[in-house]
Amino acid sequence: MRLKTRYTKPSGILISLCLLAGTASGKTESFQDRVAASLTPRPINVNTLKELKIDLNGTWKFNPAPQAGFQTVKKVPANWSNIAVPGEWTMQGFSVKSNTRAAYMKSFAIPSEWKDCDIKLRCDAVFSDAVISINGKNAGMHQGGLNAFEMDVTNLIKQGTENIISMGIMSESLADSLMSGSQYAAHQLGGILRKVYLIAVPKVHISSLHLATNWESKSDVAMLTADYEIENQSGKEIAKSNIQFELFNSLGGKIEMIEVKENSANGTESHRKVFNVSKPKKWDSEHPYLYTLKITYSANNQSEQIKQLIGFRKIEVIGNQLFVNEKPVKLRGVNHHDVHPLLGRALNQELWEKDVRLYRAANINYIRTSHYPPSEEFVQLCDELGMYVEVENPIAWVGQGANSKWEKEDPHQAKFLPLIEQITQQTVEYLRNHPSVIIWSMANESSWGPNWKANFEFLKTLDSSRPSTFHDQAYGENNSHGSTDMPIANIHYPGPAGPEVAANFPRPLLFGEYCHLNTYNRQEIVTDPGVRDAWGIGLEPMWNNMYYSRGCLGGAIWSGIDDVFYLPEGKAVGYGEWGPIDGWRREKPEYYHIKKSYSPVKVYTSEIKFPISGNEIQIQAENRFDFSNFKELKIEWTLGNESGKLTADILPRTYGVIRISPGHQIIDGESLALKFTSPLGFVIDEYRIPVGHHEHETISLVQEDEPLMITKTKDEVVIKGKTFAWSFNATNGTIRQATKNGKEIMQEGTALMMLPLSTGPCLTEYSLDIQPLNNTCANWKMSGLITEESEKQIVVKVNGSYNEATGTISYTIDSKGNLQIGYEFTSAIDINPRQWGLVFTVPRNVEKLSWNRKGQWNIYPENHIGRTKGEASPYHVTQSRNLKFGTEPTWDWRYDSNELGSNDFRSSKDFIYEASLESKEGYGIRVNGQGKQTFRSFVNGESIQFLVAGFSTGGGDSFFSSHLEKYRKPLKKGDSFSGTVLLQLFAN
Repeated sequence: MRLKTRYTKPSGILISLCLLAGTASGKTESFQDRVAASLTPRPINVNTLKELKIDLNGTWKFNPAPQAGFQTVKKVPANWSNIAVPGEWTMQGFSVKSNTRAAYMKSFAIPSEWKDCDIKLRCDAVFSDAVISINGKNAGMHQGGLNAFEMDVTNLIKQGTENIISMGIMSESLADSLMSGSQYAAHQLGGILRKVYLIAVPKVHISSLHLATNWESKSDVAMLTADYEIENQSGKEIAKSNIQFELFNSLGGKIEMIEVKENSANGTESHRKVFNVSKPKKWDSEHPYLYTLKITYSANNQSEQIKQLIGFRKIEVIGNQLFVNEKPVKLRGVNHHDVHPLLGRALNQELWEKDVRLYRAANINYIRTSHYPPSEEFVQLCDELGMYVEVENPIAWVGQGANSKWEKEDPHQAKFLPLIEQITQQTVEYLRNHPSVIIWSMANESSWGPNWKANFEFLKTLDSSRPSTFHDQAYGENNSHGSTDMPIANIHYPGPAGPEVAANFPRPLLFGEYCHLNTYNRQEIVTDPGVRDAWGIGLEPMWNNMYYSRGCLGGAIWSGIDDVFYLPEGKAVGYGEWGPIDGWRREKPEYYHIKKSYSPVKVYTSEIKFPISGNEIQIQAENRFDFSNFKELKIEWTLGNESGKLTADILPRTYGVIRISPGHQIIDGESLALKFTSPLGFVIDEYRIPVGHHEHETISLVQEDEPLMITKTKDEVVIKGKTFAWSFNATNGTIRQATKNGKEIMQEGTALMMLPLSTGPCLTEYSLDIQPLNNTCANWKMSGLITEESEKQIVVKVNGSYNEATGTISYTIDSKGNLQIGYEFTSAIDINPRQWGLVFTVPRNVEKLSWNRKGQWNIYPENHIGRTKGEASPYHVTQSRNLKFGTEPTWDWRYDSNELGSNDFRSSKDFIYEASLESKEGYGIRVNGQGKQTFRSFVNGESIQFLVAGFSTGGGDSFFSSHLEKYRKPLKKGDSFSGTVLLQLFAN
């Protein structure tokens, strides 16, 4: 039975009736000329051949402005530049004029044993319009952003001598417009972006292979369907041929075999075989079990072997849920771009593997490949590590305002459909045999119309084993109105109300993009990386609501990796730092919030009452896995000097109890540590639960009462004890200086800070030189100062006004030298603040920051800027202050620095119990925050400043702000706000 297709393939060559496009020579050709409709399975063995593949990656010759007819040269020009393949030409320092073809050229030799074989040229991604020649003769052309394609070049190859392959590649094309590729990357994409190679196959060979698995409900027998084509280029009918199918388990044991004898006519014939497999282990993201299918085909005294990894899994849309293996799944996802600061969109195996492993370790089980198909290497890793994949066509913003092309041209014209269908067919053909691929996406953020309706019908003929989707807005004012036939509905940035809408939506509703990371509030990020830590406060409740919303299929956080490109010319471009992983693959603060929020292991016991006296400890827990019982996990516990392993029997999507029986008397104030590890080897989650009376640890300051003295002059008010002194400016009422044992600890204060929420437009002109938004209020004018004296304390009250607020500050100094500041202001402006509070200044050498705070989670990685306890310096490593453009850092993200200090030092620490700044000699100042205030320190020239904020909220990025709306506190003109600050001086 032949698979339905819009294209015919006589003699193994695709003749396309696509929209015409111009070539470098001016000749009009189709988008695809001599491009095969299917991809030939790569043999692992051909009985007559020692060498099966010729890798064309490596160094090519390159000319950004070649002369006409360059393809006909007899020798590769030595004076052309070297260029790396795969790779972008822009990222390698080349400039190509728009709408012109750059030239690639390389020589290669063919083994003599290939003379009786068919030779296929495979290109996994050439961006975006390529005309290919072999030995000066036209091999074909292809237009498509990141689609793999294949050409039969058998008749163009010369035996026993050097061959030359040349490619004339133009970045600009209709395919680029459909993908918005160069526009999205903010630089000219162009070049051979993924691997290119030649393979040899017998004259009679398997030319396509499509595999699918299914089974009847409640059946122990699965069906493996193999649709394959036999291509006979021998010129004669083969009377006898033989094909053998062998199925092996993960240990290499053979479990099934079937042998079929069949004739093979000249040309191409399609076949279908259905095999019944008893009780196969099923593939899902938690159990990525893979079998190996080996196919041996023999004909005409030649044979070839093909090996394909397969997973037995079944995908269904039932009601408003997506079922995998007859169980509803919840997709915990991120969006993924191929991106690297120096390589651009041309990645390699090392980076693909890093990405998948980082995602997997963050409890992510789903990747949307925005906005183009990934490499087969990337998807193979997803097969092996257990990651659901939504593969998206390289099509974005068609008919939407983001791409200005569609302001001038109607995207719904029928002339665009052939290329859309070609792109769809090549996307499906490339990755359809991978079990991790569970959803096809036709396009990103595009406007529905007749072309998409036709393409959807076409997609169903290509692959009916998976559902598809279309990334428009399924509801709301931006609804495309018409994509309701798509099996899976989609919406981007639904906000906190989205899960409730999804609960009873008629189809599974996928949040294709949600919880956008801070990006466009770049001044806030530069000033205070703590807005990244505050992002977790919005993500956690959003995901909880998504999890419990029946119709919410899940979603993909925007985005996975920072989209920043360091161009060789010394300019950085891209949409920005929107990833929980940066371009160098370092974990940022949001990464851990994703890991904790997405964790399928939820422990709800927040404290264990004391005494226990050897009794069993019972921990309430929830299993959010779709398939796994907690019995499958490795669970370890530690309590005091005891540790052990345990087993918990909690079924998927249920609540249960974890029971621990320690063997010794538990000490009041200890913590129970729990660690959960997946059978795949990564740590799923960790918890630390306090036992008994458990207050935060504090460092006690030894303070004795000292007689207080006050001295007043027209310029200064000084309050002294035996070891301390506080000095105030009598003309403006601010702190002039504070000393302890004669050491200067404070230089000046107090300044009111009222920072507004700030964001910016969605731009790709990414700048590395962004000025901080860190101003204190302006033009303080004191209107009055009075003092109140007693034996135990002295109070200095100051009235005054800024441009932004009017109010009173009251300084109370006790006999131990502690300073308590109370302030109350009335806003003179309308402002939606990110932070307000008081700013103080200390000498530059009082720079060692330490803190103890209440965190969103009870355990953090040691390198997380939001950890509950920590120490930081303005510049932890010398190199981080002098990071050279385009140089990969060798340190943690927390050490990246600017003029305000490192990410660790200058980031807000919310809910502090205490925070201090200290010199190397051991003197400094401490803030007691009682778990309610925010502390933020930063370098200001030759001084260190710190903010003690009475109010602090997350960043103002417009894409995420709705998730923090309930935490905002807008001030209208005339509104009052107040707070207190407790400062303690210490020495040694």
